[in-house]
Amino acid sequence: MRDFLKRYRELIVVGTLLVLPVIVWLTHSKHGRGLNTLDRAILWVTSPVERLVSASASRFIDVMGNITELRHAREQNLELRRRIVQLEGETAELGEVRAENGRLRDMLSFAKAPPAPVVPARVIGEGLSRNLLTLTIDKGADDGLKPNMAVVTHQGVVGRLVTVAGGTSSLMLLSDMSSSVPVRVQRTRARGTVVGQGSGKDFTLTRMLRTDDIQDGDLLVTSGTDGVFPKGLPVGRAAGVQRPHHGMFLEASVVPAVNLTCPDSVLEELFVVTSLTGESSESAPDAAQADGQADGQNRDRGS
Repeated sequence: MRDFLKRYRELIVVGTLLVLPVIVWLTHSKHGRGLNTLDRAILWVTSPVERLVSASASRFIDVMGNITELRHAREQNLELRRRIVQLEGETAELGEVRAENGRLRDMLSFAKAPPAPVVPARVIGEGLSRNLLTLTIDKGADDGLKPNMAVVTHQGVVGRLVTVAGGTSSLMLLSDMSSSVPVRVQRTRARGTVVGQGSGKDFTLTRMLRTDDIQDGDLLVTSGTDGVFPKGLPVGRAAGVQRPHHGMFLEASVVPAVNLTCPDSVLEELFVVTSLTGESSESAPDAAQADGQADGQNRDRGS
């Protein structure tokens, strides 16, 4: 008997699994009064199994439904993420276009009535050349540019050209330590010189007498006596004005009118002044010399 069961156990198990549902179905198909003792015993034995199978099936259906919903939710989430990335890119692009339009409107307003003939240019590079803080623009000798020409924006002075090639030029920023520009206090017309102090630093105001009328916040503009920059362009505003007890000159810093702290990310469009209105290249040095003599006379009186 044991050998028989061992030999045919698979068939017995399969047969039982096939016959048991039929017996249960026949038992359930009978009316309540037609149940005999065997039927009741079968129902008593199979009811827990039925409940377990039913609960497991319901749970399985719920789990499969949740998996399907999670799959759809994941697909929707991925699609929403792609859409967010796309919208962020479009927003950044619109912001860039808006900023460029603002700059171009300001440039157009400046170009309609420039202080002197100008050539518009774009910044295409920046770097350190021969210990100079420089920017590279997309205009050069082919566009009539020459070394030492002034470079400005609608906000004020930027620097001057130092090297000019056929289609490009390099300009030295006003913040360079070797750069200087003669200025006047717009409010009082007092004269001085603004000198660069290096990248990221305010300018220094020099050659201004202790007795000159200047206050923090006064606008300093180009005097037009150096033969490079047209007269009246903003250079910066005075800050930290001090009058020492000894010496002829006062001390002050100058906050630049044009942000030169990070020029490659701030300056994109510029103007190159090709000539000074009302002044020839020959007369400019004479004007600068005469202005220097007048400064010397003023300082003699101040001493």
